[in-house]
Amino acid sequence: MRKFLVAMTLTLMGATFASAGVWETTCSNCHGKIAPSKEQLLAKFRTPKELLSAAKKKVKEGRMPSQLAFGIAARELFSKPVRTAAITKGTQDFRKFFTPLPALPPIPKDNSLTPVKVKLGKMLYYDPRLSRSNLISCNTCHNLAIGGDDNLKSSRGDHWRTGGRNAPTTLNSGFLRVQFWDGRAPTLEEQAKGPLQAHVEMNSTPELVVERLKKIPTYVKLFKEAFPNEKDPVTFENVVKAIAAFERTLNTPNSPFQRYLLGDDNALTPVQKEGMKLFVKYGCIACHNGPVLSDGMFHRFKSNDDTGRYRVTKNPADKYKFRTPQLLNVAVTAPYFHDGSAKTLGEAIKRMAQQELGKTLSDSDVEKIKAFLESLTGEVPLEARTVPQLP
Repeated sequence: MRKFLVAMTLTLMGATFASAGVWETTCSNCHGKIAPSKEQLLAKFRTPKELLSAAKKKVKEGRMPSQLAFGIAARELFSKPVRTAAITKGTQDFRKFFTPLPALPPIPKDNSLTPVKVKLGKMLYYDPRLSRSNLISCNTCHNLAIGGDDNLKSSRGDHWRTGGRNAPTTLNSGFLRVQFWDGRAPTLEEQAKGPLQAHVEMNSTPELVVERLKKIPTYVKLFKEAFPNEKDPVTFENVVKAIAAFERTLNTPNSPFQRYLLGDDNALTPVQKEGMKLFVKYGCIACHNGPVLSDGMFHRFKSNDDTGRYRVTKNPADKYKFRTPQLLNVAVTAPYFHDGSAKTLGEAIKRMAQQELGKTLSDSDVEKIKAFLESLTGEVPLEARTVPQLP
């Protein structure tokens, strides 16, 4: 049942074609391979209502997202014959399971992406004077030269304090549905407010940030250019808007994987292609899908006493749930998981397979999947990782 629900989640999140049904164009890609076949489903459930009832039960248990519309596929399954194309090793094109990274993430209506705003945001991102100690910048914990994080189990902030969670990368973060491991910030703008004020991070205040910036003529000039219609543009809201605008340019194209998705058959090695097939076969793609290989949803992953999403919602069903991490550039962002408890990528792959999929992978399969994940490393824009001259 668990395999069925995971696969149903995956397949119904994918795109379908107007000329064919949901089951035929999407569900059949997984069922009979990494999930029960149509024959097994028809033998277990007598009607679409029974099947949907079982799925709804999992929704109530917090093991199934409530917003998925899988009724259409269930009705198709029971109403007409469906085709199930077998995956044949060496002939299946696995590109259809993945989404190429767009040039830019969605841009909010109230924070347009202009060159001067991006320039200002970059300077603020690198400027330690936004912190109380004048020592910590956004780049301190989200270093763009080493993968958009700090490669520490948990970042060190003001007075060497730590918040206990691993710093996610800021690369490609504009494509995420929510920010932070527990999803407490819906946008990059809201996310930027957190570290600036958190006592275990930059330990500043909106008033202190604005006070310091207003004393620097170059910043005052840039704020006026970036927010030309405002009488007093040097505000905390505009600080986070500028930083968020810059972060939306931190996208990493041209990875071997992206080149493969766009048609370069030779961009991946044979081992990486085998790893990609295993990534789909074992069901990793059920949660790791979309342009940054994250469904943006919350899944239970108990690693320590951190209750995750529950801290935000206070809903018992959210205990130990964390947002699916993106996988682009994952090979350069060790250690892994919300607590940084997995030191290596191979260890992370083994633990995920055991805890989330109930599978024990061979060393050979781990190495193949690891090789595939290494192909997701793209290019950080040179302009973004060049430290700016601060005023």
